[in-house]
Order: sequence, then C-alpha cells, then structure tokens
Amino acid sequence: MNAPAMGSNRLLSRLPRSDYKRLAPHLKLMSCELGLVLYEARQPIEFVYFPLSCALSAIAVADNGDGIEVGTIGNEGMAGLTAYLGPSVSPNRLVVQIPGDTLRIETKILVAECKANAALNEVLFRHHQAFLGQITQSIACNGLHPVGKRCCRWLLMTHDRVDGDELPLTHEFLAIMLAVRRPSVTENLQILQDQGLIFTSRGLIKITNRTGLEAAACECYRIVTSEYDRLLG
Repeated sequence: MNAPAMGSNRLLSRLPRSDYKRLAPHLKLMSCELGLVLYEARQPIEFVYFPLSCALSAIAVADNGDGIEVGTIGNEGMAGLTAYLGPSVSPNRLVVQIPGDTLRIETKILVAECKANAALNEVLFRHHQAFLGQITQSIACNGLHPVGKRCCRWLLMTHDRVDGDELPLTHEFLAIMLAVRRPSVTENLQILQDQGLIFTSRGLIKITNRTGLEAAACECYRIVTSEYDRLLG
C-alpha cells in the first residue's frame, strides 16, 4: 500500500520534499486497534512509527506488571526515538490509546537514513528533545498534582492528537494511564461533566468545553505544549 501524503504526520511534513521521497518507499501504512501493544518494555524496537490518526501511550512498567503513562504520541511525532540514538531497545511499553492509522518503517532503514540525511536527523532530534520534556513533566505531574487536574491534562493532550471532539476511551483504560483506581476516574469525570466540560458515556468521552478544560488543568499541559511549539513549531 502506498504511503499517504507527508502532511498526514506533522513531523514528516517538516522534511524537505526530496528527503521525504527518499523515505516514502519504506513507509508502510498500518491500522492499529485499541490496546494493541507495539513494543514491550525492554524489548527490541524493530519498527519506528509515525502516527497519522491513532494516538499511542508510552507506559513505564514495573516488574510486577503495574504501569503508568509517561508520554503520549500522535500525529505530531514518532514512536521509537531511542532506536536512532543508540541501542534499539524500548524503555517503555507502547500501547495504542486511540485506534487509527500509522506509518511504520524498519528501524535499521531509518537509522541508515539518519546517518546520511542531516535534515531528517535534525527533525528527529528536535522531537526527541520535546518528548523528553513531556516525559519529565508527566513524572512531575503524576507526583505533584491531584487526579482531577491530571485527568484534564491527559484529555487535552489526547484531544490535540485526534480529529474531532470524541475520544473512544473507557474509564478503565484512563485509570490505567493515570495509575489510579477506576472509581477515582469515574468520580472525576463526573465532576467535569457536571461542570459542562465533557460528556461521558460507555466507551466515549466527548470534549464539550475545550477552554474550560484548559482552565481546569494544571500548568503541565501548557508547559508541554509550549515546548513542542518552541522546538517543532
């Protein structure tokens, strides 16, 4: 299947057209279902992913299997950043949080292209900086802020990475992402719904007042988005 237009992924769209054309034959379109695990923590990265319409969660996993999300990736970026920096082993589990399409490329091909292509290397390095900033802020947020504000931040970051206002998410999945009990998520989502910021039903959360949701979130959302804007425009 032919690769979609480069504009479908904003990171790829930053490349000069000639550089994108070099990559295009190696980019394969893949459809991702909710909950699909693309990488396991501490396992080899065979493919790098450039999301188009899906959103991915990077989850730090403990030895007992418990985990917490440390980063979200959508059509602004790519998954598998460590592969082009050194040993291609994933530090986190990578899970599909919003179903949709992604482009994937073999790690070894992308690594070779980075060595020969200064423009590609620069774009990926800038994204790496932005994503590290997101991980750092997520860790701080998880330790410093209450569940309600963390929930708002998470919904906003996910909303940024999908088309439209409807997020196909269950309370259980959101609880896993925030590393809290499901009743806590349900309680906080109900508060947001009572405030007119969202509408929630089985398997669906709809953003109804984006401005109000931003006001209810902690400063972490603003810090992360500002850093992405600074580095990637």
